[in-house]
Amino acid sequence: MLNSKNGFTLGEVLIIVLIIGIIAVLSLPSLMKNINEKSRMSLLKGTVASIGSVVQSEITKQRTNEITSTDIYKDPKEFIQKFNGAKSGKPFATSYRKYSDSKEASDVLIPSDDNDNQAALLLKNGVGIGIVNDGANSRTSFVVDLTGSDKPNMVGVDYFILKLEWYDGNGHHAGDITSYENGGAEGPESGSALETACKSGNGAACFRMVELSGYDPKYLD
Repeated sequence: MLNSKNGFTLGEVLIIVLIIGIIAVLSLPSLMKNINEKSRMSLLKGTVASIGSVVQSEITKQRTNEITSTDIYKDPKEFIQKFNGAKSGKPFATSYRKYSDSKEASDVLIPSDDNDNQAALLLKNGVGIGIVNDGANSRTSFVVDLTGSDKPNMVGVDYFILKLEWYDGNGHHAGDITSYENGGAEGPESGSALETACKSGNGAACFRMVELSGYDPKYLD
């Protein structure tokens, strides 16, 4: 039997356990949010590296640094099959929400196999990837959804737009996977403008912020 002079009574122990339990319950949502954010950012970083590796293999195979001379541009549907695809499942949702107010984001780029300049694939790890070629503006975008068609379907959380460099310059080489400066918008780049664009549904601005932050899970906080 516990002595109140030398230790805790049973009642005191139960009170302490109850307090610890309450603290744990209150902190659990925040803890899980942090874990999910870190997991998604790690997955995004790995996906970018994987895309870059397959792109470089294609460039080496074709013995060129001209993106238009590779299947990335000439036959994106053939090229995307070089990734480790799942047997079934949808790579993208039909719509995405904004980070700012959770309303539906307009002008979201969703790759479609119905377009000859585009291709989409769900990877075995559940990540959706897509290619969108824009010959008029000499650019290729890779679209990524870290959870495929599954939720949260939110721009800046699981949906991002990456840039494939077509040319050497500005510290980049043809075939590098980078981000669109200013989220692809005109005008000077600023942190506040990027944040506004990202939270309003610009997946390119979100990835620009991610890249500039060094893949910080709290890049939007």
